[in-house]
Amino acid sequence: MQRRILSGLAALAAALPLASHAETMNYSYAELGYVDAELDGGGFHVDGDGFALRGSLAVHPNYFVFANYQDLGFDGGVDTSLLEVGGGGHWPLNDKVDIIGKVGITKAEIDAGRFDADDDGLLLGARIRGIVAPKFELEAGFDYRDLDEVGDDTTIVFDGRYFFIDNLAGGLSVAIGDDDTLWGLNLRYTF
Repeated sequence: MQRRILSGLAALAAALPLASHAETMNYSYAELGYVDAELDGGGFHVDGDGFALRGSLAVHPNYFVFANYQDLGFDGGVDTSLLEVGGGGHWPLNDKVDIIGKVGITKAEIDAGRFDADDDGLLLGARIRGIVAPKFELEAGFDYRDLDEVGDDTTIVFDGRYFFIDNLAGGLSVAIGDDDTLWGLNLRYTF
């Protein structure tokens, strides 16, 4: 599975139509987003929505630290939250495309009436990020989460963002996991 994902990411990087653009991609940002989620597995289907906060801070020309928080409410009074913190690096394939790797810890919580569960684990991720037109970026990759109680899950992630002004972008994101699909509308401020 991971070999197919990495092969797909390599093909995406080779196929990106690169535009001439003098700016570089920024790895220091704060992002707020609305998330719409569908869970479909184990004989059940529920819909939910909520918000996500993401942030990253460049600590070296090629390295960054990050934090992500997501809070979702689902049909039937089920609430979930996900917190991730870690670090990563990015390396240029050329002047318009970076390959990104990250590692971190993740904490998931589920609250459904009297049922309350917490789970901790490891996060590994890889992305290809590229400038495809002036002020327009695309990003694709995967996140692998290995949680102590739930087990492992691989999520395919796609992001697109358009910079209205130098430091402010609007974006659309899609994350497709084993049993879930998340759609997001995001607003990103880079600094």
